[in-house]
Amino acid sequence: MSRAERTPVNPAPWQNSAGNGNRGDQISTGYDSATRLSADGTKPAAADPAVANPADETGETDETTATGAASARPTTLSAVLTTVIAGLLIGSVATVMHANIWYVNESLWLPWGLLFSGALVWFASVWCGTATRRVWAAAVPGLLTYVLSWGFAYLKNGSALVVTSWEAPIGMVGYGWFAVIFVAVMAAVIVTGRYIVRLRRQARD
Repeated sequence: MSRAERTPVNPAPWQNSAGNGNRGDQISTGYDSATRLSADGTKPAAADPAVANPADETGETDETTATGAASARPTTLSAVLTTVIAGLLIGSVATVMHANIWYVNESLWLPWGLLFSGALVWFASVWCGTATRRVWAAAVPGLLTYVLSWGFAYLKNGSALVVTSWEAPIGMVGYGWFAVIFVAVMAAVIVTGRYIVRLRRQARD
């Protein structure tokens, strides 16, 4: 056998590049086919599930956020119990405190108890409304305070807690107490309503 017959013939450089090109085409073709849907409609497994199913991840996040927002809001029963208990406690304290008057002299007096009790009812009403995220909850403490005050004033003659008369400062304060309760309730409802609207806008954004 001659030397020419024993010497292996090396492929030409363009043959190697063509071979590499065919191999690259096969790899890319296999990758493309793996990413396409199969004939029966099932989706092939991917290396990164978060990249393969971004919609599923977004849906799961939205569902988690909605569940957290729903669980943050108390139930209706809890809201009723909270507002009723707070209304009875605050209403009793405010009704007792409203008649405190500071007499500067015989003609000058300051109804500080009326101002203190009105602020107390307003704070309690706003807390009930914002804590329960319900507008009607902001009105319950004030309404219960009004009912208690009316009962103390008119269900028993000669009541010492709520006196209604235009002849003495304590009687004027008694009439003013009903007006203060009304103003406190309306202000608490407005504040609570704006608070809930702001929360809903933030949730939409």
